[in-house]
Amino acid sequence: MERQSGFGTGRATVLSVRGGALSPVRGNGGSVLLTLIIAIVILAALSAALLPTLSSTQMGQVSASGAMRAYYLAEAGGRYTIPRLEELDFGAHAFKFSDGGSFFEIDKITAGLFTSTGVVSEGGGLEARVTLTYRLGSRFDHALFGDSSVETGNTVLIDSYSSSGEATDGEGGDVGTNGDALDDISGSTEVHGNLVVQADKDMTPEGLPSGAASWEDKTAELHMANPAQAVTLGEGEYYTADIYLTNNSTVTITGDVVLYVAGTTVAQPTSTLNISAGASLIIYAGGDLDLSENIILTPDAIPSHFLVYGLAGCQSVGWGSTYGAVYAPAADITVPNSAVIYGSLIGETVTLGNGVDMHYDEDLQGIGGGDSSHVAQYFTPN
Repeated sequence: MERQSGFGTGRATVLSVRGGALSPVRGNGGSVLLTLIIAIVILAALSAALLPTLSSTQMGQVSASGAMRAYYLAEAGGRYTIPRLEELDFGAHAFKFSDGGSFFEIDKITAGLFTSTGVVSEGGGLEARVTLTYRLGSRFDHALFGDSSVETGNTVLIDSYSSSGEATDGEGGDVGTNGDALDDISGSTEVHGNLVVQADKDMTPEGLPSGAASWEDKTAELHMANPAQAVTLGEGEYYTADIYLTNNSTVTITGDVVLYVAGTTVAQPTSTLNISAGASLIIYAGGDLDLSENIILTPDAIPSHFLVYGLAGCQSVGWGSTYGAVYAPAADITVPNSAVIYGSLIGETVTLGNGVDMHYDEDLQGIGGGDSSHVAQYFTPN
């Protein structure tokens, strides 16, 4: 058989092995030595060319294997962390194995956001790293979200921060809708975040806790008939047919309180809702709710300490200056002019007046009432 050699245009003889000796397949007897020399040169050249290819292939296989192992380590880190995220301190945590060179590192960024990095052969020539970002499902995953629309007035500011004090870039103030457009965001609105359309966000109303209708009845105290009343609710679960706070009246929350309001919630302008330091309030609103003009005191300044879940019968929410978050998927949420809000507003529609400052608390990710079984995983090659 003849083939083109790598040297010029001449033909080379391909050698075969017979009985352990080299012999030509074809050629004259006087040219055997010359042929042998040429063949050796060709084999040497072919070997020199082939070795880097084999080495490169083997290295590629090792590198791919390392990257796959790093990916599985990162995924294992994510699975390990999800049920333990609430107890984990913010920042980076390394979980090393006995070999010392393989481990996963968890970086808790917010209450519902963390990264898991798998590392193989750390410090060696074949080191491999793969990072996965995990975002836990949350009702409160946007600064503003309207199932059908979001509308803002003039000179509105929307940005983000962390109530836990973690450093952020302030660019997490996302505004979203399941609709096709966000055409009602005014040109003077300053959004430090993403504008998201066709978000496909699950807007299922929050479920009412079992037995809520039979919780301790506080209707007599919370449906006020006279001004200047004072009511204190300590830790517990309570039911009320409705809430009506008269002028100059105060409701003080001194523990972790869950309140089911079967009907409407109305607060007069000079009434006060005081959520004491170390306390929290969750309201399940069966009817419309208006807390847009009264005084709300939240000395902890932590939005997750004041959550409102609008049930299917909650069609309207008025919300004013406070630290808190609203998830009312059937409601039209309105915010008056010049309000300053720290938290999140999620409804059928969301409308902000002029001059509103909306500061999304990134620590609301994964907190309270959300679909915590849903985890978004993002691959980030290193």
